[in-house]
Amino acid sequence: IFLVIIYAADEVSSTVFKDCGSVSGKISSVDVSGCTTEPCIFYSGTNETLTANFTSNVVSNKPTTVITGIISNLPVPFPAEKDTCAHQTQCPIQAGKQSVFTITLPVLKSYPHISLLVKGEVRDDNGKDIMCFVFPAQIKPKD
Repeated sequence: IFLVIIYAADEVSSTVFKDCGSVSGKISSVDVSGCTTEPCIFYSGTNETLTANFTSNVVSNKPTTVITGIISNLPVPFPAEKDTCAHQTQCPIQAGKQSVFTITLPVLKSYPHISLLVKGEVRDDNGKDIMCFVFPAQIKPKD
């Protein structure tokens, strides 16, 4: 995990992230639009785009996406499309081939202005994480 953090920190456009349990794949990078420092700042009333490059170890025809905010160790689901193939990556996901996952998340004005961890998962057809990443973020009011 430590090596993944160093690798991600060395990428100019990558966000510092931790692998949180990728079982059937490997993440090579995570990028959050406009995030160059830690924590990533999310402004109320905007959309944030997350992009991750990964390589799966398995073929997955119907992968699913789970995006969670972790607030005081409590997981809170973000409203996100769960069908990974709908808009987020090219399917089927092929074993041994690099794939790109992209999702845009709304940061609703109703969200509290807090610090949190953002956890992103793409699960294979058997429910195992092809990739799992987590990074620190902070929700702030838009000036």
